[in-house]
Amino acid sequence: MKRPTATLLLTLGAVSLGLAACSEQTKEDGKAFAEGAAEDTAANAEVVGEKLEEATVVAADKVSEGAAELRDEVAEKRENAPPNDGELDGTD
Repeated sequence: MKRPTATLLLTLGAVSLGLAACSEQTKEDGKAFAEGAAEDTAANAEVVGEKLEEATVVAADKVSEGAAELRDEVAEKRENAPPNDGELDGTD
């Protein structure tokens, strides 16, 4: 009876060592995965930042163009407006 118990204990010990080694490999693989994911996230964030900067420049250019057009339209309306007395009394 003692022989099967010893065999069982040796088998369980070997399995435990195998699981411990597997667990260590799993930890290392998980760490490598997390580091890779962090690097990918940083790279993606950099690309997104660059795209946002480009979009900001384009948007600022469009706002400037719109402001310049509005300025020109207002100036033209003032030049072509009939003269008035400058009073807000409804007599013009």
